[in-house]
Parts: sequence; C-alpha cells; structure tokens
Amino acid sequence: MFYLRLLLYLDTFRFFGAMLVVLKVMMKESLIFFALLTIIVIGFLQAFIGMDKVDDNRAVTGFILQAMANSVMQSPDFGGFENFAPPFGIVLYYIFTFVVMVVLLNILIALYNSAYEDITDNAIDEYMALFSQKTMQFVRAPDENVFIAPFNLLEIFCLILPFEWWMPTARYERLNNYVMGIIYSPLLLITAFLETRQARRVNSNRRRGEEDEDTVEEWEQMNDALDLEGEGWTKKVEATKPNVDTDAAVLEIRELRGQVEELKRLVEGKQEVNGT
Repeated sequence: MFYLRLLLYLDTFRFFGAMLVVLKVMMKESLIFFALLTIIVIGFLQAFIGMDKVDDNRAVTGFILQAMANSVMQSPDFGGFENFAPPFGIVLYYIFTFVVMVVLLNILIALYNSAYEDITDNAIDEYMALFSQKTMQFVRAPDENVFIAPFNLLEIFCLILPFEWWMPTARYERLNNYVMGIIYSPLLLITAFLETRQARRVNSNRRRGEEDEDTVEEWEQMNDALDLEGEGWTKKVEATKPNVDTDAAVLEIRELRGQVEELKRLVEGKQEVNGT
C-alpha cells in the first residue's frame, strides 16, 4: 500500500494524472462486468450442481467451481463435464464458456475502451480537475499542520504519539513549524530560485521595453477559441464573485433595503389603483 501511495506523486504530471483518472473510471466500469458475471455464475452453478445431484455424485462441487473459474481466466477444461447428465452437461459448459469468454469479456473491453477514449479526449480538463481537487484538499485540510504523504507517517510516529499528549500547545506548534521547515525547505528553496530567476527575466524585459515573458501557456493559446462574453461565463463569474471589500452584514442590509423599497413601490402602486 505504501508503494501504491507513491503513485499519487505522479499525478502532478499531465500524463500520469490522466492515466490515474482512467484507472479510476475503469475500476468503476468493472462493477458492471462483475455484477453480470456474478449473476451468470450463480445461474450456471445451480444448473451444474443440479446435474451433479442427478448423477448422485456430490464430491465434484469443487471441480465445478474450479472449472468455471478456469473459463473466466481463459483456460476452460471440457474433459470433466462429459459425465454430467450427458450430453447436457458438456453442452451447458460450452454455453457458459461462450458467454463468459466472448460476450462478457468483450463487454469489459468495450467499457474500458470507452472510458479510455472519454478521458484521453479531455486529458487536459481531467488533469486540471484532478489537480484542482488535490490542491483544494490541502488548502481546506482540517489539520493545522499539513504533512503531505508520506510525511504524515513522520507526523504520527515522531510528533503526535511521543509529544502531543504532554507537550504544551504553543511549544508543540513551534516544534511542528520547525519540522515542517526542515522537511519542506529543499522544495521551498528550489521554488524561490525559480521565482527569482523568472522575476529577473521579467525586469530585464521591462527595461528593454519588451513583454514580460515570451512563453505562451496552454490557457493563453485558447484565448482566441474561447468567447467568454458570448457564452455568458463573465456574467456568471461576476454574479458569484464574493465581495471582499464590504462586510457581509452590510451587503445583507443593502439587499434587504432594496427589497423593502421594491415592496413599498408595489404597495403604493396598489393604493393608487384602488384610489382611482
């Protein structure tokens, strides 16, 4: 499980992030296949056991289960069903093998193919959605001291268990800050170096009267293809954008005042109609 958790680090790359989404969707699509397989296996198992009871041979139930499992795994065994109420046993096993190997497995392949095409056609959108979900997970984390995996094991065994239960809160918070500073300092130093180099390049371009940067990002390439005004996204964003300059209570009072004024106009209009 620990090594599988390491795969989560790869979702910061677009290819691996899209592939992880594909695997997730494929696992969900597999539920349909296994549900159909379970129903079919139960039905044929009941028929084989019934034929076995007719032949008065109760010791081959394990053989039946193993033979059905072999059919699912693409290695059917036809030799042992000749004595199952001949010729119905072998015919029924042929039918079971055909249904499993031809029908169900092709359905599974079609489900996997559909899931793969749907994800890869929208690889950028799926990657950005996964990345945004992971970012919001850490931004809105309920834990005050966020240790990303596998450093959360370090938090549990080296901080929480030995220190949290007896150390004062202020000192424990300071200890967590020291530990996080040591753990994250290499990444923060690399980020600071890259940001500093980018800032120097921007300042150099501004002194020469050029654009801040020459790199065209992916979202900038789609500026000509998107019509945010025509599609109404700009109005939706403006309507849902929070107002951080004014207090929420003041905004509610203003909205209530507008509603009272509108109600007042309606009442006055109704009085004028009744007076005339």
